[in-house]
Amino acid sequence: MALLTGRIALRDIEGGVRKKYADNLWDNASDVKPTLRAVLRRMAPGVLGCCMYCGGYTATDIEHFEPREHDALKTFVWPNHLLVCGPCNSTYKRDWWQCDEKSGESLLIDPTRDDPFVHLWLDFRDYEYRGLTLKGRTTIKVLGLNLPERRLAAGRELARRNIRSLLRDWERGRQQADETSMRDALTVLEGQPFADVWQAMLRQAVLPGAPVVMSDEPPEVLTLLRDEELRAATLIEFPLQSARVEGA
Repeated sequence: MALLTGRIALRDIEGGVRKKYADNLWDNASDVKPTLRAVLRRMAPGVLGCCMYCGGYTATDIEHFEPREHDALKTFVWPNHLLVCGPCNSTYKRDWWQCDEKSGESLLIDPTRDDPFVHLWLDFRDYEYRGLTLKGRTTIKVLGLNLPERRLAAGRELARRNIRSLLRDWERGRQQADETSMRDALTVLEGQPFADVWQAMLRQAVLPGAPVVMSDEPPEVLTLLRDEELRAATLIEFPLQSARVEGA
């Protein structure tokens, strides 16, 4: 992909020549996209490969985090690629791009380089996100993470119910020394959509005010969310460690 970037750099910026050339290369990059998609698929959450933005829908599109319209040179730059769902890519984010005036950083959360939980708080009262920072608030707005028509809040609520059931299955297996049942419960837990709900539950459970913030959580579930064995097996540390594409 570095070779393709070099070829793009040789084209003039004036008159949109570089952009048009980059678009043509991307549209015809049949030898690059399958490998790129496969690597991104391994990074995407859930067994179906969920969207790296919303976490709920199946990811189908290779997205350029910094749009090609803004910088054609990043068309084939590996860290600029994400795997996202069609709505996030084509309906909401599209070619949006804005940076902080002071830091120069994007005002959109990059799920491979940012810790989303620094910027976002999942409110389990209505399953909507609250922005903790400007970047968080901007991400919610741009991607429509709380819009009723996206049905993401309903999906998060269902995910939480499933998580409670799986936690009880895992604990039952542990009490019975049934490693297969424990492993099966974790496999389903890690494979379901809305991985952000599980990660938010893990983080909120160890906060000083957890009994109040998560007052509707059954006591046995809250205890399991604090279990060191379970946390060690499933807590994701951000930013994600990006796999490399050969030749990127």
